[in-house]
Amino acid sequence: MSLCSWSILCLNMPGTKESKWMVLWRKFAITGLGVLCPEIMTTTAVGQWESQQPAGAEKSSIGEKEIWTMQMAYFADMGGFRLRTTNGDEFPLDAKQIYYLTTKGYIKQPIYRPRLIDDKNKVDVLLRTIILCQISWFLISVIGRWVQRLFVTTAELTTVSFILCSTVTAGFWWHKPADVVMAEIIKIDVDTDTILNKAGIGPEERDEWRMTPLDFVSRKEWWWSRVWWNFLNILRKMHFKFGSGGRPTDRLADSCQHPLGRRELYMVILMSTVCFSVFFTAWKHDFPTWYELMLWRAASTALMVMLYMLIVIYEVLRAVDRVQERTEQWRQRHFSTHQSPRSDTQHSRLRNTNYYRRIAEIFTRIDKALNCVRNNSPDGDKDLSVPLRVLAPVYVMGFFYCASRAYIMIADILELRSLPPSAYATVKWGKFWPHLG
Repeated sequence: MSLCSWSILCLNMPGTKESKWMVLWRKFAITGLGVLCPEIMTTTAVGQWESQQPAGAEKSSIGEKEIWTMQMAYFADMGGFRLRTTNGDEFPLDAKQIYYLTTKGYIKQPIYRPRLIDDKNKVDVLLRTIILCQISWFLISVIGRWVQRLFVTTAELTTVSFILCSTVTAGFWWHKPADVVMAEIIKIDVDTDTILNKAGIGPEERDEWRMTPLDFVSRKEWWWSRVWWNFLNILRKMHFKFGSGGRPTDRLADSCQHPLGRRELYMVILMSTVCFSVFFTAWKHDFPTWYELMLWRAASTALMVMLYMLIVIYEVLRAVDRVQERTEQWRQRHFSTHQSPRSDTQHSRLRNTNYYRRIAEIFTRIDKALNCVRNNSPDGDKDLSVPLRVLAPVYVMGFFYCASRAYIMIADILELRSLPPSAYATVKWGKFWPHLG
């Protein structure tokens, strides 16, 4: 599983000041995440693929002689182009920002060169095809063992589930370059302030960006990305480092979660359902003890329940937001916000009482504490605030998901202490194809 996760990785461009060891450590860390939570890797891959679709027509018309393919768009979104302005600012661009700068006339020279990506990409179609063939052979071998009534271990079932998920991830990353380390520099003849002034961004709003000064072009946070950043900020407080940590950023983080449409979200749910269903094939598995069998059933059921609870919460939140929006519109049309002088006087007298002040102080302290939970970003970015009605259930589901995943991996190891003889037998392919016997 580790080799499979390692081989399908397509990480974003490293920072200009990062060492080889830092890049290697990041790849090891994300490989570990892919082994423990392959569905998150698939969600990231689907989000990156989805971000290429709406702007495909726009990106293809950047220049008269420039035709942007999916591979070129991926190369841009992984930080393959860096902008250098006259005032010395240098930061990575994504595809939408390149399109914005080109249509506004800041980028005049063609940025696409033939075979640019082929020269930088370390993984070609042939290598990816070989990896998929190796994965397919393992699946065929497990099916052959099942057909010939040979013992199939839970570790093999876990690997099958992981392979199904990783295959989908590799499919969505098929056009994304891998192991690219050098970005292309785009030089323009204006400074950053000029770009922001022409975009209508005043001096008081220029410091509100998070990653780069061009965040206003393409940054779009959604409920899952906010929850994900909330979780990463907790890890940062535990001294786990993510990203370059500077402003502007030196690289586009791999942890960025691009928005998923409703169709793409249900696509991920369907894929996860298929992967989790593999665990149910061991519902009557011959475990060493009865307790291990019950725990396996509980973990398998918990994974499936958490998956569909996520859908329920997603749909409920969408419905609640629509109801609140319509209620607020109806209230503004039918009720006036003006209060009578008598009502204002009564409220003023109430605020002057000691009881009211104490209650207000308590609620103020509680609200401040809850705000630290809703938005735990170091700079207090208002776009990363998560409502508690979203944060609380997601963290509860995340706990049960991680606990179930952890037990499944532990059970795979514990089962090795007591295996039947057929577990060591090999598939007799001659029974399927006699000429191979």
